[in-house]
Amino acid sequence: MMNEELYIKNRLGDRNPFRVPEGYFDSLTAEVMKNLPEQPKQSILVRFRPWMYAAACLVAVVFTATLYLLTPDSSDQMMAADATTTDTYVEDVADYMMADNNDIYALLASEY
Repeated sequence: MMNEELYIKNRLGDRNPFRVPEGYFDSLTAEVMKNLPEQPKQSILVRFRPWMYAAACLVAVVFTATLYLLTPDSSDQMMAADATTTDTYVEDVADYMMADNNDIYALLASEY
């Protein structure tokens, strides 16, 4: 790497081969601005578009949450159906065994 740098320095010397014309940077900004195309004016709808998207998302979240919270839970219905089935089963077993409530209480108390 040093050999290449020494070769370039020996060949070109210490002078900088790159030159900029006098006053080039003084008028550069004006020239660039003059060559840019004219920007069309943005409508109010375009400027408020992100806010409209945020409002739409908020409405969707509120609607979904309301719908979720107000619909009856199917697991509650299933538990009620299971309880009814279990109660019917217990009554059928009690009828078959000819056991009354006192017998059932005594049986349950003896298990604990």
